[in-house]
Amino acid sequence: MKKNEKHLSLRIDGELLRRFDYVARYDDRSMNWMLLRLIRQCISEFEAEHGKIVLPEDK
Repeated sequence: MKKNEKHLSLRIDGELLRRFDYVARYDDRSMNWMLLRLIRQCISEFEAEHGKIVLPEDK
């Protein structure tokens, strides 16, 4: 894991997880890669509608 990467714990229904794994494998991707792609897509769509997200400076 890279220094700036964070770990995310997720509670998910077993059947939903198996279906998500199926979709990721169908696309020849890992679930992690697929989830990151979906998160980036969600942020991109949000920013297209609401403008760029400006985060406060880290202390």
